[in-house]
Amino acid sequence: MGTAEHAAEKGDAEHAALRSRRASPTPATAPTSPRRGGGGRRTGGAGGGCGGGGGVDDAALCDDLLQEVFGLLPPAAAPAVSLVSRRWLALLRASTSRLTLRLPPASTGVSPSAALADLLSRYPYLSALAVVSAAAHDADLVLLAVAASPSATRLTALRFSLGSPVSAATLSAVSLTFSGLTSLHLTALSPLSFRWLACLPCLKSFALVNSASAAVDSSVSTSSDDAFAEGEAVVPLPLERLSLCGIRSGHRGLGWLWQRCGSLRWLQLRACDSVGDGPASTAFTECLDGLLELELRACRSVADRVLLLAADRCHALTSLLVYDGGSREALLHFMHQRGAALHTLDLRLPLDLHNDHLLAIGAQQGQHSQGSLAVLRLQSCVLITGDGLRSLALTAIGAGIQEVALVSCDVLEREPGLLTFLSQSMRQLRRLDLSYNETLKDKEIGAMLSSCRNLIDIRFRGCRCLTGESLVSLLRHCGQSVEVVDISRCPGMKGASVEFFAQRATLLNHLIIEESSASEELKAVAQTKGIKVGPLPCEGSF
Repeated sequence: MGTAEHAAEKGDAEHAALRSRRASPTPATAPTSPRRGGGGRRTGGAGGGCGGGGGVDDAALCDDLLQEVFGLLPPAAAPAVSLVSRRWLALLRASTSRLTLRLPPASTGVSPSAALADLLSRYPYLSALAVVSAAAHDADLVLLAVAASPSATRLTALRFSLGSPVSAATLSAVSLTFSGLTSLHLTALSPLSFRWLACLPCLKSFALVNSASAAVDSSVSTSSDDAFAEGEAVVPLPLERLSLCGIRSGHRGLGWLWQRCGSLRWLQLRACDSVGDGPASTAFTECLDGLLELELRACRSVADRVLLLAADRCHALTSLLVYDGGSREALLHFMHQRGAALHTLDLRLPLDLHNDHLLAIGAQQGQHSQGSLAVLRLQSCVLITGDGLRSLALTAIGAGIQEVALVSCDVLEREPGLLTFLSQSMRQLRRLDLSYNETLKDKEIGAMLSSCRNLIDIRFRGCRCLTGESLVSLLRHCGQSVEVVDISRCPGMKGASVEFFAQRATLLNHLIIEESSASEELKAVAQTKGIKVGPLPCEGSF
């Protein structure tokens, strides 16, 4: 990483070591540059500038106006803006409210934490910060550097993802500084202790990825929170969203957390073998009563227990996602108890999902007052047959479904005509995802669309056998309603058919396609009509 002087002289030279991302400017009430409206310089040469008049004095542009302009520029323009003048560089930094920093591997004689502290001193009005690195750094020193920055007390979102764990002691030490945080994401925590969360009174969302490098030995971790648990008053945490990854059966301290998560509305478990504190612990049930959304991703060892508890305790649950884990029996019990009350059901269970589960949902129509199933997403569910899907579609619950995803489901290949039947039965269908059904044919799509005229979102990603004929059918039947179309990884959909579709689809606002497949003609049409053309956006850092 370069020194502070070198970065100042070169404008934005720190981007060579740390890549930043800028978002919206800070509110107008926040102080801006120390050189408010003064110290400008004349830009443009003789014969340049506006109207060929010899340049424009940027002192005539007040700081607030410049910051407003900077807020409208794309992030890619930041390096060019920073090179105009020292004043512009200072204003650009003052208007930056969101920043992502990627730490390079540590080099001899250079302290990453010191360089980070120097860089953060130039961004005094940050509200969201991400510090990430795949390399091993002293995570405690880096976190202390962040806590010492001028914007630390302003931060509302922090993502801290380094190649080494941060200690619970350091988190306790800096928690008062970060008292305004509403969102926190940590990668690796050692020892596994959560007591410091009590010092973050505004924290609504917390995510922990407990990587293998931070695995905690049970003999050590037993005393972390458990030693103080007996007799301690249980003060609820304000957490509403919680994501835990990599929890093992030997981990201790989770009981302290579960007992204080009565306000949880969204819970995600990823690659977890346990919910902590051993199988005899009952603390986990404390967080289930008010839960609205539950996600279990690759948690086969603990999925059955969680599903059975959720069936009995999660009376308000409206959304369930289960990927790669959960037995047939536990899932069936859940469906009988809670299936009809769900709004969203998202399953990727190649060998565990059967027709029985779909029938259990349809059989309970009218038993729950919260509403009915509106979103059904199935991925790689090879044991589901057309009979199961038809039976669900013929029920009142099935008829009310508004979004269906059948991703990589070979039942579509085994049973031609199934899509047409579903579209005829599910009259409220608005969104359809058929991604990665590689043998799907244009004829099948055309027959389905003739009975499905209200689609606003359709995904054909990875359907390699489809051609421009499917786009013609889509335009004919849904051209007045469709807004989002995904044709990425569809080699048969290209050229004139794509351009014609983009030109004629009345409400189209996003065409998802690889950059390399977007022709200049398509880009011209998109610019004229205000259509976003390109790949799906990556998830942000916060």
